[in-house]
Amino acid sequence: PEALKNMMQAMRAEFGTDLLAAAIAADASQGGKFDRANYADAAEYFDWYNVMTYNYFGTWAAQGPTAPHSPLTAYPGIQGEHYTSSATIAKLRGKGIPAKKLLLGIGAYGRGWTGV
Repeated sequence: PEALKNMMQAMRAEFGTDLLAAAIAADASQGGKFDRANYADAAEYFDWYNVMTYNYFGTWAAQGPTAPHSPLTAYPGIQGEHYTSSATIAKLRGKGIPAKKLLLGIGAYGRGWTGV
């Protein structure tokens, strides 16, 4: 769990005040990516995290569910309440990451399904 912090500490020492940011997958699930690394302690070395809050649902799930690729909040019938931007940001904030270090990723495109 300390590998991310240690790596970022070394990078900050090497690059000084240069911008250090990371695009991180949006995974608010229990036991998911946010639970496997110590993003909170590493945050002091990052300028910000670009949270990829899109592609929660997509065509790779051939049998569905069809759903918005970037739901902001949960809605009746959503398959997985943790697959939302609000749940993702809340999980990161709950781990102690300051809001000023979190950038919300926006998927500016649409997806379509056939045969479902």
